[in-house]
Amino acid sequence: MRIAQHCTKRNYVVFAAIGLFFFMISFSKPVFGQKGKTLPSPISSEAMFQEGMRHYIKEDFAEAILVWESLVNSLPNEPAIAFYLAKAHLAEKNTKSALMYARKAHELSPYSLDYGLFFAEQLLADKQISAALTCLNQLSQYDESHPEVNLLLAQAYLWSEQGALALKALDRADAYVGEYPAIIRTKEFIWLKQKRLLEALKAGERLIDLEEGEQILTWDQMDLAWDLSQADSIQTQLKALQLRHPDQGQLALLLTNSYIKQKNFESSLEQLRLAAANHEVLPSLVAQVTMKVFELIDDSIKWEQANQLASHWLSLYPEEPRFLAIQGDLYVSATKLEEGQRFYLRAARMGEPKYEVWQRIIQLDFELNAIDSASTHAKEALLHFPAQGFLNFQQGFAYYLQGNNEEAIRYLEIAKGIIKPSDNWNLQLFSMLGDVYHALNRPKESDDAFDRVLLINPTDDHVLNNYSYYLSLRKVRLDKAATMSRQLVDKFPKEGTYLDTYAWVLYQQGNYAEALKYLDLAIADEKSQSSAVWEHHGDALFRLGRVNEAVGSWKKAKDLPNANQILDKKIKMKQIVEN
Repeated sequence: MRIAQHCTKRNYVVFAAIGLFFFMISFSKPVFGQKGKTLPSPISSEAMFQEGMRHYIKEDFAEAILVWESLVNSLPNEPAIAFYLAKAHLAEKNTKSALMYARKAHELSPYSLDYGLFFAEQLLADKQISAALTCLNQLSQYDESHPEVNLLLAQAYLWSEQGALALKALDRADAYVGEYPAIIRTKEFIWLKQKRLLEALKAGERLIDLEEGEQILTWDQMDLAWDLSQADSIQTQLKALQLRHPDQGQLALLLTNSYIKQKNFESSLEQLRLAAANHEVLPSLVAQVTMKVFELIDDSIKWEQANQLASHWLSLYPEEPRFLAIQGDLYVSATKLEEGQRFYLRAARMGEPKYEVWQRIIQLDFELNAIDSASTHAKEALLHFPAQGFLNFQQGFAYYLQGNNEEAIRYLEIAKGIIKPSDNWNLQLFSMLGDVYHALNRPKESDDAFDRVLLINPTDDHVLNNYSYYLSLRKVRLDKAATMSRQLVDKFPKEGTYLDTYAWVLYQQGNYAEALKYLDLAIADEKSQSSAVWEHHGDALFRLGRVNEAVGSWKKAKDLPNANQILDKKIKMKQIVEN
């Protein structure tokens, strides 16, 4: 379960604690001259430096760089020139040169705090964490409690996954900085990374005492706190914190999660209501947690309690489609599909369209056998999500069920061009393509689609049955057809549809007696009796010379739905008539 992220009034990013304390460098007057060197005139050097500084102050950094780089050639051992060149290059976003000159300034004056801090910053920006730590630890030898050094050390330790050392560095800075919110937030993050939820919450408690309107954690940090809140030992402390700070919706959310883990439905609902009372908690977050709570529903009483809460959410958040979808989920879970469908449709047509909701709507149409509605809703959904493969598949499926194979193949082939091998409807698509290609008399493409399914799932019942039957109709590869259909007969020895398919393969192989045996078994399965089975039965009898019995089977076939029009001729002429 992931908590959705959103901004509070002061959304402190994890490392904001560091950024807020970066040092300010004053434009100090550089000191020129090195012992034993023949140097340019101090006046000309001073003038050149000040000329560069004038450009720098006006933010004409390129001109400042030109002046200072001409000067650094004459005075290569002056750290101040290298330092300001580094800053100018950084302003020009030339980070490589900025790092080079920052290194030079630090090496020329390793005791300078300003130069060392700036160099460490550039190292951190370049992800040279180990070098930054070396630089900062060297600086801390001169003043181990210096706040800026320790704040950068904390950042470097965090990036190198050394949370304990980062905390020590922050503690050393406390004496100078005090309980600053960004520092507290950084400590919270470290404790959460160390799975020390209670320490993080205690720090957050101090923060909300210092600043009115703050949340006990940032919403980013709630992601880390969420799973930790399920520990049994945490609940008592969370409840004690909540008594002291009842307006903190985050505490109610964490307690909701704790009760979810205990499968305590009533307490979960109670805490969820308290969380929603805090307007800092976004409706989207309330919706996420609500769905987790509703997974605990296992009887009609809980369902009714959940339904009351869902109705309450709709009154609080009338413009939030998520809660309409939740209401739809509730009705569907109680097999009240039509009621659920109505809420899904309202949710889908309110606000930003949601692909998952449209997908569920169309799936419900199929479950309700409302094929025309499935087609209509798929068209509407595709207006918003034309590149969603599964929606194209659903549209193609609806057209296939309506008997419109030309339109079906158009959408199915769009889906085929979009689908990924990992999609869980991969086999469904190619199975359907096999059927539609067959209906359109495109046998090779039909066979290829079926073979693709069997390559992944050699026991797919639908493909084994239809593939073998289509081969028997075309009177090709009958051995392959017999092998496939025999698999199903062995697996389902009383399933009339599979028995009929195997019998018809045997019939096409000329094994009429064996075919009749399996057709007798197929007829015994009353739920699978169809006009086609009885017609096949009559054909097998005719091939065995039992003409009158054959006519009797054909008559039974004629009286059933979807009867073949040629049956009248067969009955009248008492013989098999080819189409």
